[in-house]
Amino acid sequence: MADTLLISDLHLSGERPATVALFLRFLEERARGAGALYILGDLFDAWIGDDATPPPIPGILRALRRLNDTGTPIFLQHGNRDFLLGDAFAR
Repeated sequence: MADTLLISDLHLSGERPATVALFLRFLEERARGAGALYILGDLFDAWIGDDATPPPIPGILRALRRLNDTGTPIFLQHGNRDFLLGDAFAR
């Protein structure tokens, strides 16, 4: 049985590159093959909306998409810092 992973309150931002790098490594190494990944709010320190150009930390979006494409389902709960995550993020 594959592990179910839960994360919350990472507050990722370009101002914390070491934390972003650790999260990317987690997605590539630990989360790959998991039964599911639940993101329980405040993944980003701030999210100003899906229409932001360019999106903050685009590498995170690509890494999450790759993980989902390999078969790991990802579930997201909005937090008070990233409540504007919308349909564009989910795609």
